Amino acid sequence: MKNVILGALGATVALSAAAPASAVSLTAISAPTIVGQTSTATLAGGGNPLYAATAARYSGVVSLIMETAAGNFICSGSLLGDRQSIVTAAHCVSGGAGTATPIKTTAYFYGGSDQDVVPSNSPLATAVDVSAYFVNAGYTGQVVDENDIAVLRLADLAPAFATSYGLFTDDLTGTDFNVSGFGRRSDTGGSVGANLGTGRRRQGDNTFDYAIGDAAFNGQFLSAFGGNAAKSRIMLADFDNGSAAQDSGCRIAVALGAGNGFCDLGRGATEVMIAGGDSGGPSFVNGRIATVTSFISSFGMNFGDVDNVLNNSFGELGGFVPVSIHQAFIRRSMVGGAVPEPATWAMMMLGVGAVGGSLRRRRTSVSFA
Repeated sequence: MKNVILGALGATVALSAAAPASAVSLTAISAPTIVGQTSTATLAGGGNPLYAATAARYSGVVSLIMETAAGNFICSGSLLGDRQSIVTAAHCVSGGAGTATPIKTTAYFYGGSDQDVVPSNSPLATAVDVSAYFVNAGYTGQVVDENDIAVLRLADLAPAFATSYGLFTDDLTGTDFNVSGFGRRSDTGGSVGANLGTGRRRQGDNTFDYAIGDAAFNGQFLSAFGGNAAKSRIMLADFDNGSAAQDSGCRIAVALGAGNGFCDLGRGATEVMIAGGDSGGPSFVNGRIATVTSFISSFGMNFGDVDNVLNNSFGELGGFVPVSIHQAFIRRSMVGGAVPEPATWAMMMLGVGAVGGSLRRRRTSVSFA
């Protein structure tokens, strides 16, 4: 069945969202939008409050504004237990081995109740500069890379109101999760509406379908993503809309001879897909960080994508880097070199979400022959 997958339209991009020269206005410049099943617009613009991320449990999910010679861009990140380190995607601060970090990065913490605030514009937000960057040594700069993870050291402790998070390190296959970020939004479900820009925190739900290198595929799926970076442990989650036609995780698994054990119709009204500006943002399981948001991918209409365009629409796949495979790297990068027990949520996240797109400073598109 391998030829079926490789013969399909395949494309993969990093989730990045460029911002103009000033961090005050965070307007995305490319097509993909952050979407839920329905609108993730502002409340005043008719957005569904289901995707709000206003509770204290999201106060440690931060907006990261990177300043570079080519302009500014936005990524997302989350506060670790030492309260002075942020985990995010490597592609937010590096193009691979030996490449420069941003000129400056600022983390914006917002703990208020206004779901539509842009933290970098709000006097109620706390801005903390990043003083050091720790990029995983195995990161190649390729779009699909399981080493796409970095830890940013803050110049000061995070504000007292910000929630810090522990790490979830168990197996993720088939596990429900909640995701949050500051990426692009849409005024219509399924990424077919207007691009409403980045910078407003949203959240929602999804389910990890499987890892790229899941044993059920006998290694067949690895080559579909191209490149020579390590990728077998990256988790994939499809964007379901309740229809078997858009259950891309199922359709791909069946085509690869793995049967229908990976089939499901999604999380219902709370299911979302990541988009540009969400890169580096967390997915949570039981209130702990399970993965870092990395990329989106499509295998075309034959495998569930509703419009045959890589644009965060129903039937596409999100790619997520598990923190479980990077525990030692994360601990070494934190202040004191250890992960103290943070204040975790009292209950499992019940997603209401919207996702954000992460912003890669350089985009890579992979077409499959």
